[in-house]
Amino acid sequence: MQSSRNIRLINLPILFDTLRIETLPADMQAKIARIDACLPQTQCGLCEHPDGCLPYATAIVVDNEPYNKCVPGGQPVTDAIAQIVNPASATTTLRAAPSQWPIDATSMRPTEVRAVIREDDCIGCTKCIPACPVDAIVGTGKHMHTIFTDLCTGCELCIAPCPVDCIDLVTIERELYISEREAEQEDLRLRYHTHLRRVTEQLADSSNSKPVVSMVEAKLNNAASQSIDISEAQAKNTIAAAKLRSKIKKLEKQLNVRPNERKKIELEGLKTELAQL
Repeated sequence: MQSSRNIRLINLPILFDTLRIETLPADMQAKIARIDACLPQTQCGLCEHPDGCLPYATAIVVDNEPYNKCVPGGQPVTDAIAQIVNPASATTTLRAAPSQWPIDATSMRPTEVRAVIREDDCIGCTKCIPACPVDAIVGTGKHMHTIFTDLCTGCELCIAPCPVDCIDLVTIERELYISEREAEQEDLRLRYHTHLRRVTEQLADSSNSKPVVSMVEAKLNNAASQSIDISEAQAKNTIAAAKLRSKIKKLEKQLNVRPNERKKIELEGLKTELAQL
């Protein structure tokens, strides 16, 4: 009988079929489930796993990947995973991957952010909508979009696709009990899985003419058709390119307001790096 702690590994979206979790020994499945439960479920890809938190949890257990790569989870999540990976170890755990946001004094995690659309600048291109892993963005073509702040994970994935740079990140302050955080993470995980299943159905619908515009959509499309294999290197390059485009847009915007030779040189370097990717 399936262990209750592994219940989160049952009936997963097709995107996770390549992980082959069901073929792993029970103890490894149990570790994956526990680590996945620790992760914040932002599905941000900052751990270099663009498919989300579960693939990272699996890589920690199966491939011995470093357990300190969850940026939004910060040191608390790194320490929690360390206890799962090596509970008998008395050595100091790894230092969590750094965040661009300051550490919150209460949670000891990086300060949380939420995405906000400047609606007056939005052109209704809809490119941000498929980028959101939890369907927190609503809007139709050529009409302004809105982000439900209460649903936003702060993953930042909607910023790079925006052609007019009308999405801002704002910091928030809040204090959550452990039970509240766990409930929120479970809700976000289920919302992500619902998003993946909905996109899978859309891709399978022959009458659907919407183009594939995100890496997750591309991988879902390939998982369904099993005709093309996107390598991990390609996935990482896609994430890196998105980050570079975001930085380039911000620098170009700053230079349009005020010339700066140092920033101009930095911009040229980023463009060269993007071209190489």
